[in-house]
Amino acid sequence: MTNQELGENVRKIRELKGFSQQNLADEIKVDQKTISRIEKGDLSPKFETLVAISKALGVSLSQLLSFNENLIFNNYSQYQQGGQFVAYNNNEIEKVENLYKQLLKEKDEVIELLKAR
Repeated sequence: MTNQELGENVRKIRELKGFSQQNLADEIKVDQKTISRIEKGDLSPKFETLVAISKALGVSLSQLLSFNENLIFNNYSQYQQGGQFVAYNNNEIEKVENLYKQLLKEKDEVIELLKAR
């Protein structure tokens, strides 16, 4: 992986997470210019800095290094509501679906218990 590719990954994840360069810099206790240089590929960050960036952005180090925006955007269902873009993470939808299925199963069990009376 080149410094340029790494920098692009940092920038894309930072932007997706809603961090400014200054926010990220404050979080990991470096200068904003350092974040800018990393994102431009002008600076090869130390391992400790990469770990701090990944923690601050809430992603694993491997996710930071192997970030692929196609995987992210293909994992979102997109809807337009009231002129504003809204994206739903499919992982959350799967959790809701599983909970709904569990509730349906429990409802059926309660109905069977009531019928048995």
